[in-house]
Amino acid sequence: MVLNSDEKQRYFRQLILAQFGEEAQLRLKKAKVFIVGAGGLGGPVSFYLAAAGVGHIIICDRDVVELSNLNRQILHGTSDINCSKADSAKNTLTELNPGITIETHKVTIDDKNISDYATGVDIIIDCLDNVPTRLMINKFAVNANIPIMHAGIDSWTAQLTLIKPGLTPCLQCLFNTYEEAEGPKPVIGAMAGVTGTVQALETLKYLSGVGETLENKLAYFDSLNMEWAKIPIFKNEDCMVCK
Repeated sequence: MVLNSDEKQRYFRQLILAQFGEEAQLRLKKAKVFIVGAGGLGGPVSFYLAAAGVGHIIICDRDVVELSNLNRQILHGTSDINCSKADSAKNTLTELNPGITIETHKVTIDDKNISDYATGVDIIIDCLDNVPTRLMINKFAVNANIPIMHAGIDSWTAQLTLIKPGLTPCLQCLFNTYEEAEGPKPVIGAMAGVTGTVQALETLKYLSGVGETLENKLAYFDSLNMEWAKIPIFKNEDCMVCK
């Protein structure tokens, strides 16, 4: 596999990056990723992975676009209201980069069908807004030895980490006890944008083999005070998933 002339021009500013170059770009071209959700996080994640040249992007989202989505969900516009988020995502990303494969599915991911979409991918990208589905995906990923790039937003704060089965804590370790808030979750659009963009950046670093990733570390962002912290995280010895 080589880069063609159009790819060399499209990705020129990446190719001249120190520590990157054509070898890293080819890793992106060969990569296959599974993004769960095409909303506030899934938008910037998929947008920047597509722009960077990740060769095969799979997106699952069962929902339709609503007016209340548009403060933060950049894949969709006013004309997409009442349309499938999966269809809108495919249209936006194909227009952005027609040289890659965008595969979308209008389904609810569960423990019965996740293997249909995530088997054989290089990484699963957690763009969800609920813990139970995260834990279901985590169990599949640990059993299948597939990394997860996790991110989550809680109002003005966010967290991110890279789960590598066998080498890091899993999501069950992190969410061993949790309480789901009821009703709509408050968020300003730029907060989803910042978090999703960092999630995309960490995914690109992992796929290309460039730089240090968030293994065994939780990146925590307090946007009101503009403070970032990296917190060491450890396996739960009693975890029933990654024991």
